[in-house]
Amino acid sequence: MQINPLSSVSTGGIQSNSTYDAANAAAEHAKFSETLRSMQRKADSAISGEEADALKKQQELKEACKGFEAMFLNMMLREMRKTVPKDELFGDSNAMDIYRDMHDTELMQQVANSGGIGIADMMYRQLSPQIERQLAAARSATQESN
Repeated sequence: MQINPLSSVSTGGIQSNSTYDAANAAAEHAKFSETLRSMQRKADSAISGEEADALKKQQELKEACKGFEAMFLNMMLREMRKTVPKDELFGDSNAMDIYRDMHDTELMQQVANSGGIGIADMMYRQLSPQIERQLAAARSATQESN
């Protein structure tokens, strides 16, 4: 890097330093560019933050729908088990009922997570437009404030 000497040019009794003026203009331009980049990063992070929040809400909605389907299927299976006659030969114990209930709960959770009978998908399709509207409203509010 080479440093050039400052040169003074005299114009009509007023001394101006063209190198100083150029350096000052370059510094102002650099400062403005950095401020502009900083504002752009903040705007990008705000948008990506909103998008991340929307994706998180969508994921939470999916999990809630799957949880509802698992609960519904578990209740349905429990009611179906009530129609089956009790085992007269070996009898039913309280421990066996608890085990069977825990097994059914886990089984229905796995069924719901692997696609289930479609209740979770139907609920998600019905409820997801609300999240998309919230995201669109948040984006428009962010754009208006900028």
